[in-house]
Amino acid sequence: MKIKIISIGNKPPKEIQRIFFEYTSRISDNFKIELVEIKSENKIKPTKEKKLLEAKKILKYIDTDFVVSLDEKGSSCSSKGLSKKLSDWMQNFSKVTFIIGGADGLDKKIIENSNWAWSLSDLTLPHNLVKIILVEQLYRASTILSNHPYHRE
Repeated sequence: MKIKIISIGNKPPKEIQRIFFEYTSRISDNFKIELVEIKSENKIKPTKEKKLLEAKKILKYIDTDFVVSLDEKGSSCSSKGLSKKLSDWMQNFSKVTFIIGGADGLDKKIIENSNWAWSLSDLTLPHNLVKIILVEQLYRASTILSNHPYHRE
C-alpha cells in the first residue's frame, strides 16, 4: 500500500528529516511512503487567501486517494484504533494520503472533502512535529498489525 504525506511548510531541519526517514525506513516493507512538501504561502497576509492557495496546491497531489486531514478539530483515535483503520484502508484502497496544514491550518474545503479528519491532540502542534508523530504512529500501527512487540499494552 502507498501512503502519501502532504505537508505545508518550509524545509524541515535536518534532525526532523533524519527522524522522519528513520521511521519511514522501518515501515518500508509494508508501505511505500511518499512525502510531498509544499512551500508555505508566507507572502500572502490574509489567512483565508493563504489557505485557499495552499489548498489548490494540495489538490494537485490528490487523485482517488483515501484522504486523511490532520486537524485539531478532527476525531481522536488510539494507536490500536489507527491500526484497525489502517487495516481497513489496506483492504479497500491502494493509496492513503495524509495532509498536514501549515501554520494557519488547512482550508475548510480540504477538511470537508477528506474521508476522515484526525486530531493528534487538542494541542496546536508545529507541522514538523506532526510529521514525526504521524510516521511514528503509522509505524506503531504497522507493528500492531504484524504482532511486533514495539507496541505494548
